[in-house]
Amino acid sequence: MGFLGTHRIFASGDLDEGAEFAGQVWERNRSVKVDHLRYGIRWNQLDMGNVGFSYIEHDCAVDLTAEGPLSDHFRLFLHEGGSIRHRVAGNIFHSHPANAVIHAPGSDLHLDISPFKLLLLTVDGDLVKSSVEQRFRKLPEFANWLNVLPDTARVQALRSMAKWMAGEVERPGSPVAEAGKSRLYAERLLVSLIVDCISEASPETSEPVRHVSQVQVRSAEEWIDAHLTDPITIEEIAAASGAGVRSLQLSFKRVHGCSPHEFLARRRLEEARRKLLAASPGSTVTGIAMDLGFFELGRFAERYRRHFGETPSATLAQGEGRHRLSH
Repeated sequence: MGFLGTHRIFASGDLDEGAEFAGQVWERNRSVKVDHLRYGIRWNQLDMGNVGFSYIEHDCAVDLTAEGPLSDHFRLFLHEGGSIRHRVAGNIFHSHPANAVIHAPGSDLHLDISPFKLLLLTVDGDLVKSSVEQRFRKLPEFANWLNVLPDTARVQALRSMAKWMAGEVERPGSPVAEAGKSRLYAERLLVSLIVDCISEASPETSEPVRHVSQVQVRSAEEWIDAHLTDPITIEEIAAASGAGVRSLQLSFKRVHGCSPHEFLARRRLEEARRKLLAASPGSTVTGIAMDLGFFELGRFAERYRRHFGETPSATLAQGEGRHRLSH
């Protein structure tokens, strides 16, 4: 399966031309072809602000060495096929369809590239660093430990979300096909998943921040309630309550039995129900859901049904009936 077909920015059968192009959009490099297959590269790309999506198809084996430490982005390799052998900061590991690999800024890099098909995510380095560092009082340099992400539920959710977004931006009529609130919601959710995965993979020597007070938890709850229709992140919630992200997560788990993200989702479901019951003629489930950041409507409907015991459309019908009776 390919991605971003309408966003092709480069295709070539010439190694030098391909290396020069990669030096412009990725990292300056020295590349040497090492097999007898015909060279070929196709590169599709879409930049969305803090996150960039690239879908790359590469047809032969190449040794590639980045010229100097990697620049100021984190890069996540999600393979559809093929493999790459990575040597970063003296460590060797492999990316392939079962292994998600991430590079941190400042690393030295050598790649042994086999033919591959790859979804590459590029994320603003300062944004990721500040978000991860909010969760820890002590954290080793990223380049010294960040490589293969453990195959956890969070990594699977990240992979699923990234592929979903890369497909949706191509689909006519999709809420994330154009720049706007829904795309911003999706982008922020994706960044949060990346930060969660990095934090989950942190070394045992990392020192998380401590619990926060009940007052700060309540302050976070109030801030969430005041910003339900905004595309907010866990980092913004933590900053508003004067707490570290990791501390807030631990404290929400202790107080509410769930993460701040889950608490926010529940509050948004409750707000969606309130809006559906108060809806006037012409209102739609899609419009109300998207206004609250539920851009995957199938998942929203299923979650709503589990939570309230009825479909969003049934609640909307009740709201429209009440509106007609009152008039």
